[in-house]
Amino acid sequence: MKMRRLLPITAILVLALCLAACGASGGNSADAGSDRAPAASAAPVPYPDFGGGDMTAESHQTPSGGAGESKVYTSQDAKLIRTASLTIQSTEFDAAVTALDKLVIEQGGYYESAEVQQGAYYDAGSARYGSYVVRVPKENYTAFLSATGGVGHVVSKNESTQDVGEAYYDAEARLKTLETKHERLLALLEKAVTMEDIVSLENALSDTEYEIDQYSTTLRRYDSLVGYATISITLNEVLKLTEPVQETATLSGRIGNALSTGLSDFGEGLGDFAVWIAYHLIGVVLFLAIAAAAWVTAARIRRKHCAGTAPKTEESKPSQEKK
Repeated sequence: MKMRRLLPITAILVLALCLAACGASGGNSADAGSDRAPAASAAPVPYPDFGGGDMTAESHQTPSGGAGESKVYTSQDAKLIRTASLTIQSTEFDAAVTALDKLVIEQGGYYESAEVQQGAYYDAGSARYGSYVVRVPKENYTAFLSATGGVGHVVSKNESTQDVGEAYYDAEARLKTLETKHERLLALLEKAVTMEDIVSLENALSDTEYEIDQYSTTLRRYDSLVGYATISITLNEVLKLTEPVQETATLSGRIGNALSTGLSDFGEGLGDFAVWIAYHLIGVVLFLAIAAAAWVTAARIRRKHCAGTAPKTEESKPSQEKK
C-alpha cells in the first residue's frame, strides 16, 4: 500500500523536474538569440547604385552640421527634380509683385510664365491675382522658399521631389553605346565597296543618328529639370489676410473667430450682390417692370371675371324660388 501511494508522488516530482529543465534551456536559448541579434544587424544595408559609386544607408543619414539637410539633396550623383507650389496673399498687390521680381533676380532665377488678372468679369475693380512659374537653380531652392515670406502671407506650401537617377543613367549609357555604334558604322562605310553595302550602312547610320538625337534631347531635358527647380506661385490680392490656425485655441476663441469670419464673409457677399445688381441694373429694372405689368394685367382680368359672374348668380336665385 505504501508503494502504491509513493508511485504517484514520485511521478509528479519527475514531471516537475523535467518542466523546470525545459524552461531553463528555453531561457538560455532566448538569451543566446538576443546576444546574436546586434551582430546580425550591424552591417549597413546597401542602396541601389545609379552610377555614382557605392552608397550605403550611413551615407543617407542627416548630417549633424545642418538640421534637416540630407546628403541625398547635396550629392552630385543624385538626379532629383524638385517642385513646389505656393499660395500667397497680400493687401498690397503691386508691392508684392515688386518684391517677387526682386527675389527671383536675387536667387538667379527667371519666370517661365507670368500672368496677372485685373479684376473679375463682373467687377473690373475687384481684387487682382497673379499666376507665376519660377525656375531657380537647385542650390538656391531652399533659400528661395524661405524668402517668400517677404513677398506676402504664405497660405499654403507644397513640395515634391522626383528621383530620375535610374532613367537618367540608363539613357546616358544607351547614348554612349549608340555613339560607339555610330563610329563603327562610319568606319565600315569607308571600307564599303558595293552599292548594296553602302545603302545598308547609310540606313543604319540614319537610324542610329535619330536615336542619338532622342537620347540627347532626353538628357538635356533631365539636366534642365534637375539643375533648376520649378516653383508655381499664386499671388492673391485680399482685403484681409487669412489668420493662421492656432494650435491651442480655446472654444470661446474658436467661436469668436467663426463669428468674425462669418460676418466678414456676409459683408463681402452683400457687397458682391450689390455690385452684381449695379452691373445688371438695366436688366433688373426691365424684369421688375415686366413683372409689375403682368401682375396688374392679371389683377384686372380677375376683377372682370368676378364682375361678370356675380349677376348670373343673382338671377338664378328667383328662378329657383319659382320652382
